[in-house]
Amino acid sequence: MKRLCLLRHAKSDWSDPASDDFSRPLNARGEIAADFMADYIAQSPYRPDHVLCSTARRASQTCAPLAASLGDVPVTYVDALYHAMPDALLALIHGAPDDATTLLVVAHNPGLVLLAMALARDPEDEVALRVANGVPTGGFIVFEFPDAMSWRDIADGQAETLFFGRPRDLMVPSKN
Repeated sequence: MKRLCLLRHAKSDWSDPASDDFSRPLNARGEIAADFMADYIAQSPYRPDHVLCSTARRASQTCAPLAASLGDVPVTYVDALYHAMPDALLALIHGAPDDATTLLVVAHNPGLVLLAMALARDPEDEVALRVANGVPTGGFIVFEFPDAMSWRDIADGQAETLFFGRPRDLMVPSKN
């Protein structure tokens, strides 16, 4: 069994119109969300054993606190994740090390949401429908592939969509 997690980079800063897209940093809200999501993912049942991260500045800044929280979990920075579409994302996932049971990919929309919709076994289930309505910055999606023994086995329409969380929802204190 393999578990795939997708994390969209946190909110980026648009205050410098001269800044190119690849170099845009996180804004203050994005930094807060990245720190929160790092702790959330590291303590969750979806803790990855390997991370693939886009080399775009906002993605690598989103991943930095996560890498620190995960400790010795390997993080591979991949140029091709920058604005990758589903076929390219899936090709990179196919190359992930098979000793990783849970893989996290930190990348960008629209590729992430399109990949998420393609992977879902049941695009009409409650979690998949929430994903289809949009993956905001910092959005975190978890899939499970019960029959996959290798990352090369991952294909469209095979995944159970286990979880979808947005920072603004996850950061709200519970009312227990």
